[in-house]
Amino acid sequence: MKLHYYLLYYCSIVLLNDTVMIIVQLTGEQLSTLIQSAVNKALAPQTTPTPKPDRCTFDEALEITGLSKSKLYKLSASNLVPCKRYNSRLTFSRKELLNWVEEQTVEKSSDNATALLAASARRKQKRG
Repeated sequence: MKLHYYLLYYCSIVLLNDTVMIIVQLTGEQLSTLIQSAVNKALAPQTTPTPKPDRCTFDEALEITGLSKSKLYKLSASNLVPCKRYNSRLTFSRKELLNWVEEQTVEKSSDNATALLAASARRKQKRG
């Protein structure tokens, strides 16, 4: 063990950065501390970001859906958007809200656009 410590005491670390060579002279204590902190950092438990709770507020629902306040209130009053009431507050489930937004999203297709234009033209003809 003393032999290893003796070798660490005289160890130099050479770092290559492109064409520049930097030589750092460390004492045994400094090198030991450096290695110990690197090992502790490598063995430290990895922290995972805490997931957001499934329940979200009205303001968070606005961000998720991209709707205006009045539109979200109207949709929730008519039960067209998934929501629940907690006392007098509206609460939403993130999962249900994201699924609802996905269901409301319509893929762009030429057939659908043609049908919508034809329907619009028929309505205008009926009006006069």
